Amino acid sequence: MELRNIEIFFLNTLLKICMAGVGLILVSDIALFPEDRLSISIDVTIFTASVAAYLVRMKFPTLAVFIITTIALGAMLYQCLNVPANTTTSLSIILVVGFIYSVMLKGRTMIAMHVVAFAVVHGIFLIQFQNPELRFSAKVNDVITVAITYSILYFILAFATAFIKSSYDRIYRDLTSLNAHLEETVRERTGKIQIQNEALVKYSYTNAHHLRGPVARLLGLANLSRIKTNLTCMDIISKMEEQAREIDEVVKQINKDLEVDDHLDVIPAKQLSKVSG
Repeated sequence: MELRNIEIFFLNTLLKICMAGVGLILVSDIALFPEDRLSISIDVTIFTASVAAYLVRMKFPTLAVFIITTIALGAMLYQCLNVPANTTTSLSIILVVGFIYSVMLKGRTMIAMHVVAFAVVHGIFLIQFQNPELRFSAKVNDVITVAITYSILYFILAFATAFIKSSYDRIYRDLTSLNAHLEETVRERTGKIQIQNEALVKYSYTNAHHLRGPVARLLGLANLSRIKTNLTCMDIISKMEEQAREIDEVVKQINKDLEVDDHLDVIPAKQLSKVSG
């Protein structure tokens, strides 16, 4: 199962809290209730499961989830049947297990594990209902009320968490797809801009080297017309016409070069002329 950052963060945080919390409870039980061997044994079991899950969490995250949740379910079931007074506490932990399933698992695996946890909840009440000595309350109505309450709580918590998680997964997929298309668009636009820049550089070079010569000669001929020379007016006009034709050829070549890659949205020659002007 592929995990994202939020799932890795949740799993790491969960296991750290489990180890710290259960470890603290274990120390407290040993110090305050050394005679309560059952609670101490359950504490040791869950603490060991938390450590084992933490050690394999990076390579086998799903296995880590199964280790901590399966041991917790088994321990809570055993505690309910041996210490009925702790039934509500045990059921609260089972609700947390259901929450973990909705966050960390997906698809059929998640549904299957919810069925198991839900069955454990109802199995506890069914056993207590059939065996009065195992009930947390002498009143049958209390057992039925708590059973209905925790069934609804489990369903609401599991369903709400699964819905929120599925919405997050959908948004994450959409953002991932959007980012992929965005990167592709950026690369495409970057390529176009690079080609446009090359066209601008080429235009600038052509303008500086090929156009300046004929323009300078035209200016020179204009100056010659103002002074006495052996050139007639027609001679000067003829030479000016030659230079104008040369400029026209250069401009045509510029337009041709700039319009080679029209499909790449290269800046049209008219716009370039306005920019350069």
